[in-house]
Amino acid sequence: MILAVVLGLAWKARVEWPAVPLADGDTWGYLRPALTWLSGAGFQQTEGRDWPYPAMLALFLKMTGSFSGIVEGQRFLGMLSGIFMAITWRCWVSMLPVQRWVRFVASCLGVVPIYVQLVNQESIFLEVSIRPEAVLPCFVYGQLACLMGYCKYRWQTPRALPTLLLGGAAIVLACGCALLKPSWYFSAAATVAPVFAGCFGHALSRRIRLVTPALGMAAAVLFLSLPARAWFIRDQTSGTFLAINIFGVHAEFIERYFEAKLAVLPDADPDKARLRSLQEVLKSEIHTAGHTGKVYEKLGFNPDYLMHSPIMGEALNRYTGNDRKKFSSFCLQSYRNAVLYDPAGYTRKVLDQFAYFVFPEPKTFFLDQFNVKKEYWTAATVLYPDRITELRPEVQEMYRAYGEEVKARSGTAMVLESYPKLSALRTVVSRCTPSGELLFLIALAVSLAWGPLHKLRLAGWAAFLLFLAPAQNAFEISIIHALDIFRYRMTYGGYLLFALTAMAVFICLVVAQTLDHWVASRRARRAA
Repeated sequence: MILAVVLGLAWKARVEWPAVPLADGDTWGYLRPALTWLSGAGFQQTEGRDWPYPAMLALFLKMTGSFSGIVEGQRFLGMLSGIFMAITWRCWVSMLPVQRWVRFVASCLGVVPIYVQLVNQESIFLEVSIRPEAVLPCFVYGQLACLMGYCKYRWQTPRALPTLLLGGAAIVLACGCALLKPSWYFSAAATVAPVFAGCFGHALSRRIRLVTPALGMAAAVLFLSLPARAWFIRDQTSGTFLAINIFGVHAEFIERYFEAKLAVLPDADPDKARLRSLQEVLKSEIHTAGHTGKVYEKLGFNPDYLMHSPIMGEALNRYTGNDRKKFSSFCLQSYRNAVLYDPAGYTRKVLDQFAYFVFPEPKTFFLDQFNVKKEYWTAATVLYPDRITELRPEVQEMYRAYGEEVKARSGTAMVLESYPKLSALRTVVSRCTPSGELLFLIALAVSLAWGPLHKLRLAGWAAFLLFLAPAQNAFEISIIHALDIFRYRMTYGGYLLFALTAMAVFICLVVAQTLDHWVASRRARRAA
């Protein structure tokens, strides 16, 4: 009943937004494969983006015949994510060794992160955008629900069939999340680790324990890898997309490494002149990136400029002989060598970026206002009609109609509903997050080390897994890219709030049961 009310309020918050999807500079990489498929030209990869999200866009467009279908489809998955959140929470609460009324209270507390996530304008903004973050929560919470169910039926109340099905599904969905968002690879690895750890132990037969991860991996290959091999037409940028991103973000480290390498290379070395030319271009472009576009707060320059700079691209292509494989290999090798040359500086960079996660801003968790008019104006600037000449006439017409809708919306201001109490809550959560994380780790350690609290161990580990999902996502981005981009932080904000709620409940139970044990011990000593 409570979930139905929350879903109703969530739908009310969503219908305030128009059913016209938002676009940005990355949209074409996701949208073009869907449009080429609808035009009968095959499912053509664009700008190195992987296949699952473009396939969903193709499905939405095919079913509805208009771009509004993208918004409606993503809204449905957003609402479905709320149901998966409730299932995940219910599975976790069922692992708590407490009385029924305590379990009921804990279940009710789970409504808070679900409600915040579903009415959060950040979430709704992403659902209206043509980005994989729009559908990611549905798959993440689906995977976490399977993971919590696996933990319950593998260790708390061992049952063979649920263990087999839920463990296998957790692996498939984790792989799917990683394909949707490559920044989810670390999170996927962390959240499938328990399925592989479940191979050990004696609660279930060895066959079930070993077949579960094997089934999950086989299903992942069948449903996620084979379709890409069969239908996805790879483009040249698929091998260079990650490489140029890493090169651009770590350009300052790489430039200093080039300078140090040039200092020791003999003048007779034929590579010295070529490397010096590249180093000079890189140094000049880094200076330009420090004064162009949106400069990243902690990096101090705009790596997006470097990634898309024709001057930088031409210099790298010239150095690598216009060979795409050599281009990718050189960028990644330069990144690796730069890290080895200055490991202390690179560690500072990673820690500076990860501090965004450890000490989150209030808006990481909730934001109730967006300049919708500005977002549609931005979308109108990235829709280029000359890109669609290869498409069928009916697909071109659908794209043009979408462009006209975006232009119309770019001139219309909107006032979104405000949530002052949730805005106040986000400030409290932001301030309590660092200490809450520390207290949870202490409580988890106590439950593992002290016999009277051993019954809480499974729930503690499960809460830790919920926390690892956003933590590993943030850590991977800190290593590979930069959390200076707020979109990355608002993507994991809902997952972090969900985990923090479970962690807070766990801390309270550890404290309560510790006090109960202490009181019982005192009474026993007095009676003796």
